[in-house]
Amino acid sequence: MKHRIRGFTLVEVSVTLLALGLVLLGAVVFWQQSTGVRVAAVQQDVQAQTRQSLVGFLYAHYRLPCPAADANGLESCASGGSLRQVGFVPWQTLGLPRPEAGRLRYGVYREASATGVMDATGVIGASDRDLASARDRMNPLRVQPPSPRPTNGIAPNAGGPPPPVALAGLLGATQSGNAASPLNEQCIDPSPCPSGGARSVNMVDMCLALNTASGVGLAPPGQLGVRTGATTRRAVAFVVAAPGLLDADGFGQGFDGANASASDADPTFESASLSATQPYDDQVLAVSHAELFSEFHCATALAAIAHTHFNTATGAFVLERALYDYRDQLYVKVVLAIAAKASAAAGVLGAVAVGAESAQAVIAATGDTVLTAGARSAQIGLAAVGVGLAAVGGITAGAAFGLTTVSLANAISTHVAFAARTTAITNLSISINRNALTADAIGF
Repeated sequence: MKHRIRGFTLVEVSVTLLALGLVLLGAVVFWQQSTGVRVAAVQQDVQAQTRQSLVGFLYAHYRLPCPAADANGLESCASGGSLRQVGFVPWQTLGLPRPEAGRLRYGVYREASATGVMDATGVIGASDRDLASARDRMNPLRVQPPSPRPTNGIAPNAGGPPPPVALAGLLGATQSGNAASPLNEQCIDPSPCPSGGARSVNMVDMCLALNTASGVGLAPPGQLGVRTGATTRRAVAFVVAAPGLLDADGFGQGFDGANASASDADPTFESASLSATQPYDDQVLAVSHAELFSEFHCATALAAIAHTHFNTATGAFVLERALYDYRDQLYVKVVLAIAAKASAAAGVLGAVAVGAESAQAVIAATGDTVLTAGARSAQIGLAAVGVGLAAVGGITAGAAFGLTTVSLANAISTHVAFAARTTAITNLSISINRNALTADAIGF
């Protein structure tokens, strides 16, 4: 009996291969999606830890770290004679226990102003926006305290304070380095603080950099920014970019689009809001200047330390000057009282002289009466009236002299009492100035 061997027809084989292809394609798509989700979750975790480390580094050093030149993770602040703005996450410098962070690209905003140049605000270095540089930017206008301290005396302008002198951009090293007494004593009296130094830098200076940079908006050419359109870029404080699972754009590297081409000459990254598409699957974490400014509570600190404190100190010195001027006006009253007393004394002497003259007239009139056998007896009466009037004038002059003596005593007493208040306002104004400088020294 013959058995016929029957195989698969070509149609059956084709259907089977099609089914296997569909299953395989579905498996590949499922693998890509699941692996992509897992990789994205890991990348987001690394980016989040990197952000925390960058913020912690800023708190500790009052600057952001420079990018690393390679995946070894050590910051490198210079690149070919210019500022390094784009590189890799400096994970070793940050102390971040995630070596895989070395694969992430990192950019930091670095727009420096010329050292020692007074900018449009009238302050040296205030416009510096190099976030990777710890620099003393907080140099507000202040008034130099009086030196030596004014004293009081019964004399015009005795020991008065010198005219207020504006000191701009000269605070320098306000910190002493001593936690128990943080203020550099050379800032107090009489000259401004010694220039510059690492100890003079704190979070106030970083807040000033963030504040000035937050008004930039569109990133200037050559400065860090993320794309917001075909030709526009938004300035940001720093960027951390993570590559996707695949080379989505097919250019031979993990990063896609602008993330792959970002450089010191053109520090441009893709927007953090850009969705994953067929030619792009990177993840970008971009933090703006305004975001950091708010996170560090810079608005409150700058309002108090950079403005209110020094405005109050300046107001105290202006008030001190006004009080010393009023004290000198009181001295003018003392001088006028002395002159009035001298005038009253002269009036008393004049009245005595008039009385003596009137007495002489009585004697002369008596003699004339005797010689004329009483024909001029009326002169005796007139002379006697003159003596009486002279006596009244003497009494009046004496009373005026007494009043001027009392007035002079009151003027001197008022001057001395107010002079004590001028000493108090001097001590107060110097204390307020010291507190303002201390606030700058300790930061927040």
